Amino acid sequence: MRRRAAAIVAALALVTALWPLLSSRPAPHAASLVAGRVHSTFQPQRGKIFVLIIGSDARVGNPDRVRADALHIIGINTKTMRGGILNFPRDSWVNIPGHGPGRINEALYRGGPRLVARTLEALTGVRLDYWVMTGFEGFRGIIEDIGGVKITLHRAIFDPGGSGARLRPGTQFLSAGESLAYVRTRKAFSGGDVDRSSNQARFLLLLLAKLRNKVERDPGTMLDWLASVRRHTRTDIAAEEMFRLGVLATQMSRKNIDSVTVPVSIGSVGSASVVFISSRANSIYARFRRTARL
Repeated sequence: MRRRAAAIVAALALVTALWPLLSSRPAPHAASLVAGRVHSTFQPQRGKIFVLIIGSDARVGNPDRVRADALHIIGINTKTMRGGILNFPRDSWVNIPGHGPGRINEALYRGGPRLVARTLEALTGVRLDYWVMTGFEGFRGIIEDIGGVKITLHRAIFDPGGSGARLRPGTQFLSAGESLAYVRTRKAFSGGDVDRSSNQARFLLLLLAKLRNKVERDPGTMLDWLASVRRHTRTDIAAEEMFRLGVLATQMSRKNIDSVTVPVSIGSVGSASVVFISSRANSIYARFRRTARL
């Protein structure tokens, strides 16, 4: 145990020492992953941190004039080391501050990540601390860097005309392209966008489990992950702050993180197909605000 603790301390010291070198590497000319604070100051509420995850439909880079394909809020309670992922179908009909009613994915097109954050804060009452956004390019790049993701599929996923997914059932490693197809697939599921949102959260938990397992076996792996994120990221978040968040992520166990997709009903507004978030979500929001758990 002492030897393991010493190895972890040594690895963290190494990352701290080398992080300025990693930070000096410029992100790609059109950064494929961007991140920032939602508010000018970081003020976690009683040890709780909330991070907005946005997956855009941009094929290259992260232009502002695109729509969101994936929307999730990750909550972490640093006192209990438990958390949750709250998922929002992209066609959820909500009020977008300053713009009126619309699909939630339109908030990204109309005002970028910060308007998405304002929209979700108004909807849930959760004060968000950070936002992270990636498109197709950034997602594939990070999955390539970590060598794919292991997943168990209980059924085949075949969506050649949509996401392009052609996945067999069983336990397997998904490549970067297959991973992107998996998180984008909706036509292959009876629940459509709702099932897709839940599957995206499942994939986030698989990424967390892979990070934790790798760091437990070899603490120096933390450096590789941070370097991978840095290569694909443009952010104004301080390096030491990113490092602390990375360490926090390695301390989170997948079994201590719940995932819930907001309850919705399918409907329409004019000729547009949308989903309406049920009033039952209010109790979910309240619990999430209070405990960062679901």
